[in-house]
Amino acid sequence: MSLRRCWWLSLSLFVAAWAGCQQGEMRLGSARQLDCSGCLEALPINGWCSACQHGLVAGLVIPSLEFHQILDAHGHDVEVDTLQCGMCLIVAPEDEFCTRCRNGFVAGQLYFSELTWSLALGVHDGSGGDCPGCKLVAGEVGKCQSCGTLWVGSVRFDSKEAASRAAQQYRRLVEALTRLECCEECAIAGFFGARCRTCHRDPIPDPFN
Repeated sequence: MSLRRCWWLSLSLFVAAWAGCQQGEMRLGSARQLDCSGCLEALPINGWCSACQHGLVAGLVIPSLEFHQILDAHGHDVEVDTLQCGMCLIVAPEDEFCTRCRNGFVAGQLYFSELTWSLALGVHDGSGGDCPGCKLVAGEVGKCQSCGTLWVGSVRFDSKEAASRAAQQYRRLVEALTRLECCEECAIAGFFGARCRTCHRDPIPDPFN
């Protein structure tokens, strides 16, 4: 892809993200203080806003419908007894992640990536609740200096271990969104551990710190 085309695509994605969510404050690819009803509805379920034509995952704006659909950032009902993987049968009741199948389990639901599984271990709360300190850090990766709550985007955690795993995957998603500005395949392939056939860039490291 030429630098000129890359520049135009980057500009168009920026304009779409800025103009699409008409009244939401955009910062580092995340949506904060949203006034768009579609985004407010999509935020807690990692859904797609039809009005703004972008998806939201942990508060990050996903401007590509294909990438958002492939991320599949929600759980799926599953009957554990029907699972064919022995390791999945062990980790599912413990809300853990199967490193063999790359599937995770939370509250009886199946998640198809470490990103979606790790986010499901937290609580979606884009507003930051009633804590002034949380309101400052919600939407970023960090710790509330007032109450000690750990934040990864719009998701809060009590467990340091769970927050750390989610933060690593969140940073990988941020890197993928950076690649998306120039090449959609590079973003998708890189995030899921493959080399881009178009740009020939290596996969995004996992973990990504």
